[in-house]
Amino acid sequence: MQTIQEQRLSALQSDPKPGCGNAGCACALPISERFVLWALRQWQQDRALPREGSILHRGFKVAGVLDALPDFAIAMDAFLFGARRAMEIHVPTCSSVSHDEAVMVALCGLAQADHDGPLLASLDIMMAPTASRVAAIRLKAFAVALAGAGLRIAPAAGAAAGRLN
Repeated sequence: MQTIQEQRLSALQSDPKPGCGNAGCACALPISERFVLWALRQWQQDRALPREGSILHRGFKVAGVLDALPDFAIAMDAFLFGARRAMEIHVPTCSSVSHDEAVMVALCGLAQADHDGPLLASLDIMMAPTASRVAAIRLKAFAVALAGAGLRIAPAAGAAAGRLN
């Protein structure tokens, strides 16, 4: 008999690749990338360590990654305060994906795939060096927790560089 966690992961893994056909639409993303996009956008709305009962807290709990919420929030704070420029993060209801949002999803993929060199190099370009170290450590913990819950973002071989450009 499958546990609820196994049933949820089976449903996530069998998610067909949907899409409306519009370039840059979030509906074409795999469920794991949509979760990261949703988390980015929800964090942008709240900009605080989510409290129990908040939308972000509930979403992370349902996804089985509640323990990674502090890592995610700290990584996002590092981006907020250490980025060389303001990041374009859309409201949660927006269907299009900004360049910055796509980069953040790709960075999670690099972190999940143990591509620490490219991850740090990318973060160093985007952020002040001290903030990039904090972001890398916390983003890695968040991405590993996602993988543990069945939300795989790791890019296929050679795909990571194309997504960051």
